Amino acid sequence: MKIILVIALVVCTGCQANLFSSDEPKPQLEQLTDAFRSYFERAKSRTSQLGQEINQYTTNLKEQMDPLAKELMTKITKGADMLKERIEVEVSTVRCALKPYIEYVTSPFEKGAEYIRESLDFDDLKATVLQKSEELRESLEQGTKELQAKLEPST
Repeated sequence: MKIILVIALVVCTGCQANLFSSDEPKPQLEQLTDAFRSYFERAKSRTSQLGQEINQYTTNLKEQMDPLAKELMTKITKGADMLKERIEVEVSTVRCALKPYIEYVTSPFEKGAEYIRESLDFDDLKATVLQKSEELRESLEQGTKELQAKLEPST
C-alpha cells in the first residue's frame, strides 16, 4: 500500500497538474497591461532613486565647492589688490621720469602765454576800445545828420 501511495504522489507532482487551483489563464492584453505596469513601477522607483542620488551628489558637491570658491575669491581679491598697488607704483615712477620732458615741452607755451599776458595791458586795451567806439559813434551821428540834411529839402 505504501508503494501505491508513493506512485500516486510521484505521478501527481511529476505531471505538473494543477489539480487544486481553478484559476483560468489571463488574456494576453491583461498580461501585457500587468507587465507594462510592473515595468513602469520599477522605472518610476529607479528614477526616484536616481533623482535622490543626484540631489545628494549635488548637495555634496556644493558643500565641497563653497570653501574652494571662497578661497579662490580671496586669492583673486588679494592678487587684484597687489596688482593695483604695483600699477600705482609704476605709474608714479613713469610720471616722475616724464616730468622733466613735460616741463621741457610745456615751458615754451607757458612763457609765450606769460609774454602775451604781460604785453597786453587790459586797461590800455579797454581805454583804446572805448575811445575808438566813441569816435565811431560820433562819426555815425555826423553821417546821419548829413544824410538827414540832404533828404529834408527833397521832402
